[in-house]
Amino acid sequence: MKNILSLILIFCFTSTFAQEGPISTIKENGKHFKSIEFNVKKNTFYTQIIPQFLGTSLTVEVKNDQSFEGAYILLGGTEKFILNKDDENTSNLQEIAERGYNQSSSLLISKSSFQFFSFYSGKLEGTIRINLLYAKPLKKSYLQDNKKKSSNDCSQQPQSIDQSVWRVGLPDPAPNPSYSQVKHIILHHAAGSNTDTNYVNTVRNYYLFHTQTNGWDDIGYNYLVAPNGDIFDGRQGDSLGDDNVIGAHMCARNTNTMGICLLGNYQNTGYLPTDTAFASINKLIVWKLWKEQLLNPYDSSLHPVANPVMYLGVIAGHRQGCNPGYTSCPGQDYFDLIESRVRAVVAINLANCTPLGVNTISNKDILIYPNPSHGNPINIIAPKKIQQITIYNSMGQLMFTEKYDDYKIEIRDLNDKGFYLFEIKTEKGNYLKKLMIE
Repeated sequence: MKNILSLILIFCFTSTFAQEGPISTIKENGKHFKSIEFNVKKNTFYTQIIPQFLGTSLTVEVKNDQSFEGAYILLGGTEKFILNKDDENTSNLQEIAERGYNQSSSLLISKSSFQFFSFYSGKLEGTIRINLLYAKPLKKSYLQDNKKKSSNDCSQQPQSIDQSVWRVGLPDPAPNPSYSQVKHIILHHAAGSNTDTNYVNTVRNYYLFHTQTNGWDDIGYNYLVAPNGDIFDGRQGDSLGDDNVIGAHMCARNTNTMGICLLGNYQNTGYLPTDTAFASINKLIVWKLWKEQLLNPYDSSLHPVANPVMYLGVIAGHRQGCNPGYTSCPGQDYFDLIESRVRAVVAINLANCTPLGVNTISNKDILIYPNPSHGNPINIIAPKKIQQITIYNSMGQLMFTEKYDDYKIEIRDLNDKGFYLFEIKTEKGNYLKKLMIE
């Protein structure tokens, strides 16, 4: 009898004091989304908060004047997540009028479904909002026979996982998407877990986060790439394709862009994008740039959607398209590798899409010979003065760079056999040439 009484007292304690006051439901959408609010005191542990909802992920919202310092959450009472402000999620959130004074955590995705969570408030006090999401988990094996097939042809889209595969059982996106001509490829990171390997469930939860919590028409990115190299088709188009759909991924400046999100967090976490992920990202970019005939990945153009109007690279990190301080995306560790692991490799692969020795911008303006070459010297002739020559090997590594002021240049610094990409800057413009040394 004494033990039964103790259990009753424990139950009453956890039920009555799970939060400072009642849990209020702010918004819900069937089994996929529920937003709740409740009050907390500083430095207080709440053992069991029961939202009457089966969840697979959540975000935490608080007022801008609050601090996440010291706060953490235990999903299902055991899976611990330290709470931190997520700059990108916060910026997106603040574009919603009624929540413009809130800040958000990152999306916390559980390894299994949960019916309750524990919460330690740290420095937080007052009202907090929890946005709960449920994406029924899919087995990894579900994807094995459901990938689009493709060749290595530059004109063919790389192998990918269609929305009808990874989105099964989730609400449909809004119909009638808008389109624009893509002039910029924007690189992102998800700023999520680096250890979760169930990538299809990660994508499913991000889809619900974007459509239910943020209220967007569809997932924000055109494509998502997992560390294992899997490519997920993102925002869904119709007969005009997914690649030209205007997304929601670059500080409300999405026209003329295609967003590619790499799953994981690369903001000073000690993790770097995998070689497999880079290979898939580069294939996507080569295919799209070839399709649009944007054949110089070092080029840039005016992006008129920005205010003020700005030049934006054909390939750019998310932060480069936004106002300073808006976001750190795609993470510093990823951003630092864009030049060598993305732009340079894409340039070489684009050169491989064309016949050997043919300029990817013009067939006649630049002459490089002998090509193929059996050794030094290598001669370059241009109708306008050559200002700079930069040479990369087939791995995208910088081999040579030098400034000039002449119409004819002789290069004697290449000895190893293989393919090389020459970026030649002249008074007339920038050119890409490919050279093979036998």
